[in-house]
Amino acid sequence: MKPCYFDLTVHDVDQARRFFANVFGWQFQKQTSSDRYYRIEAGPKDEPGINGGIGVVGQARISQGRPLTQITIPVSNLDEFIEKIKEYGGYVLETRMAIPGVGWYATCAEPGGLVFGLLERDPKFA
Repeated sequence: MKPCYFDLTVHDVDQARRFFANVFGWQFQKQTSSDRYYRIEAGPKDEPGINGGIGVVGQARISQGRPLTQITIPVSNLDEFIEKIKEYGGYVLETRMAIPGVGWYATCAEPGGLVFGLLERDPKFA
């Protein structure tokens, strides 16, 4: 399964937005769900790759106060994959939560502690 999204967690969102806009030409759209989170359009729609988001360290408990890059992997059944992660020694950091207009999300880690997200899209919003 290919990653479908990336998240950047930074100390200074405005500074990081300016940096990535100038270096890579990324565009940012403020999300109404948070005053410090922006969706990233990381290139033209016809260009290969994934889009992401950027937010401030203080909003991401899993960052433990440090900058963080995290990928999200799409899954067909979130609960099934959470069980598989536990079965193979991984763990769940943030349990199943709704993302309005998208689906359900959980933050997990592999046995060594590398953090990643899982996303089950809601077919109503596909």
